[in-house]
Amino acid sequence: MATRSRLPIAVVWLVATALNPAILPGQGVTHVEVSQGWSRNPATDAEMTGRLHAAASQYRQYAPIPRIAVYNIGYPSSSAEYEALNGYGAIVVTVVAQDSAELPLARLYFRSAAGVETELPVVVFSCGRLVPADSVVATTFGNNRCDALHFFPVQLATTQGDLLADFAVRRSGFRIEQFGGQTPPALVGFPIRQPSGAPAGAAWMGFLTREFPAFSRLLSTR
Repeated sequence: MATRSRLPIAVVWLVATALNPAILPGQGVTHVEVSQGWSRNPATDAEMTGRLHAAASQYRQYAPIPRIAVYNIGYPSSSAEYEALNGYGAIVVTVVAQDSAELPLARLYFRSAAGVETELPVVVFSCGRLVPADSVVATTFGNNRCDALHFFPVQLATTQGDLLADFAVRRSGFRIEQFGGQTPPALVGFPIRQPSGAPAGAAWMGFLTREFPAFSRLLSTR
């Protein structure tokens, strides 16, 4: 059976200080990025919500924090699927913000070390208010959540550069991840190339349904 590999959530937000070695109040606002390792599990709503809850519980003492972004990249499970998807995977970005005017994101893009920018178009998105059960997240990061699924050219994961987001207002160039240019373990042996066109068809829909089940209902209506 083919295994699924993905680079999961890096949690990114603004807190009042630096993380290392300890957070101390009153040191000003800084951008914080926390990588949480690899997973072979699909990106479910419960998983993304759980990551938000964990971050909120850990940093609620610094509330209100203006915004947080968590992401999960799904890669093809084999070289054959990589070719069937025309060199694409997908990325889901979940954002919570204090101000509803910031959502949805105006832009998600990759900027290489050479300064070349690649837009990551939206496949489908869903925005709304947090439910009462998410009160710790709302108290810490805000009550407005947006989940968006984007195309992700797999070649970008092997390219040195930054994954960036522009919010609808006030915040541009919000770094979600920094790629070092090394080939991720999930992609070793793949024929990495520049995509020649966006993926489509049964292979693409099957991949999205398998790797991003939280979006299955939304995808079926489009």
